[in-house]
Amino acid sequence: MIREEIILSYLEGKDILDIGSIGQDMDFFSRELLNVKESGRSDKYYLWDRMKMKARSLTGIDTEPPQAESIVQGNMETYDFKRQFDLVVAGDVLEHVDNQGLFLRNIHRHLREEGLLILTTPNAKWPTVMLKPNPTHTLWHDRYTLDEILSRCGFDMIRFLYYYGNKPYYNWVKRVLTLRQQMLVVCRKKQAAKK
Repeated sequence: MIREEIILSYLEGKDILDIGSIGQDMDFFSRELLNVKESGRSDKYYLWDRMKMKARSLTGIDTEPPQAESIVQGNMETYDFKRQFDLVVAGDVLEHVDNQGLFLRNIHRHLREEGLLILTTPNAKWPTVMLKPNPTHTLWHDRYTLDEILSRCGFDMIRFLYYYGNKPYYNWVKRVLTLRQQMLVVCRKKQAAKK
């Protein structure tokens, strides 16, 4: 899957915070859940175990009860880890939070100066997202509104791409239908203006 490979390419030897570590509810991937790992999820769809192998340290947070010792239960809008990270991963989380500004500003506080944020979220302007909305989503973005909220919260977008979703395989028809269904951005903290 494109999303996972891009995320994994940024992890080597870094201190990582993974937001939404528990992931989708079990029914979402129930037919495919095989080979469950420490996290309680399948490595086929779940990044935790692959990230753990590459990262120097891996900490997770989710509003669901944790299934691994290094995952805490909490709300990233307000939670304080009392430390900073090299990289924060928020895969398909932004669209679920109550206050996206609080969420992004708290991520900003938890990133080291040269730290990066990798964020994925549905594309609000893609028909498959609009026609079958997820009832747990609070707000959607397109490329422009996502760039704006990230900028307001202290981030510069350094990489942007559309991708076809989070399933491991789509036949050619589904690929066409979902071609720009999801967005992936890599951001860094805005650099302070030099005086």
